[in-house]
Amino acid sequence: MSNSNREELQAFSKIVKATQGADFGPALQSSLSRRRFFIAGGATISFGALIAACGGSTNTGIARLGEAPTKTELVDAPVTDIALLRTATSLEHNAIFVYETVAAAGLLSGDAATLAARFLSDHKAHAEATASLTEKLGGKAYNEPNPRLQTIYIEPALRLITGDDASGIPVTDDPVADVLALAYALETIAGSTYQVYVPMLADSALRAAAIGIGEQEARHAAVIGSLLNPSRLVSSFGLSIAAEYQEQTDVPAAAYAVPSTFGTKAPVPVVLGAANESGIRTSLNLETPSLNSMVYEYLDGE
Repeated sequence: MSNSNREELQAFSKIVKATQGADFGPALQSSLSRRRFFIAGGATISFGALIAACGGSTNTGIARLGEAPTKTELVDAPVTDIALLRTATSLEHNAIFVYETVAAAGLLSGDAATLAARFLSDHKAHAEATASLTEKLGGKAYNEPNPRLQTIYIEPALRLITGDDASGIPVTDDPVADVLALAYALETIAGSTYQVYVPMLADSALRAAAIGIGEQEARHAAVIGSLLNPSRLVSSFGLSIAAEYQEQTDVPAAAYAVPSTFGTKAPVPVVLGAANESGIRTSLNLETPSLNSMVYEYLDGE
């Protein structure tokens, strides 16, 4: 601080001490002219500037309390074919995790267990296929469940089915129905994901592979849907399937119609777990992977 600034500060300090405790009252307020008001205001501003100058002549920044947090730069993570394939592989491992967990817990039996084992085998084949395609493009295969979907969908859903004493979650009243409902949602989301990825993939050969796998996921969902709602099956003409062709008979259904040319890309709601005191069960909305759940290549370094 310069000598002149130091002298001004001392002068202001004397003024403050001399007027400390004085009550000028309404009289001073009424007699304070417009000109004096601006003079006083200017003195206040000058005093504030002087105080700020005491911090050092080299600091011209705005005064603040504390230190500003370090700016975090966003990672440049383009959605490449490799990122899409890695994400698809991670979804297959989400499904593998669910089917293996269900099998280990013995929640399914009979035809349902046989069907789940077949779907588990299919998902393992899909995971191997997408991982191989990733490596052919020069990328590193990702052979783990999608971390975001695993955390916000898969693990909470399984806890609702099998129960969790630590969290006070009881076992569901109908494990078989809940497992099938979760499997249906997973298979539907898997099929929707491949459908979404087809126009995003730059390599036309990869588009064909994606739609081929997506078609199998959609078939999985259709079969599980027929188990959950056998009375809602429809023929290729849009008519209800006759009773003799429904699931409880040995005669296979003639044909099934698809609701539209392409499958839905909307979130799939699934209701799981035991009902609470109000009779309400937990509802989850499974969604296709968004940009914040893509398995980018840079994630391997974290």
